[in-house]
Amino acid sequence: MLLLLFSLSGTYWPRLSTGNSDTYDVVEREEKEVPNFQQPGTHSEVHYVLLHQGRKIYATCDFTTVDKMDPNARCGFRPLHTYKCALSDDRIEKARLPLADLICKDADDHSVYLYVDKEEQ
Repeated sequence: MLLLLFSLSGTYWPRLSTGNSDTYDVVEREEKEVPNFQQPGTHSEVHYVLLHQGRKIYATCDFTTVDKMDPNARCGFRPLHTYKCALSDDRIEKARLPLADLICKDADDHSVYLYVDKEEQ
């Protein structure tokens, strides 16, 4: 009944399942210098491998844009730790800003915005 109510009202219903569905384990972290988009030079990105419900998720946090989305945001995940994240709404017009695929919190309660590159079983 509750699901029917949400579907009829058009309210966003998160696609996360029950249980520990909002926890992501960091299994790898690598900082890389990558070329700037349409500008000379490079900038730093942090590439993560996360484990979530038996799937590997490859995601990126970009140092050049994270503070523009939220002045307190960071790319502060560390390997061998677990963090809470939520999927962004897949409807661009309804998505919370800033746009990111996963919106997470680090150990100091700072936002971490991740862009997913791929997912594997």
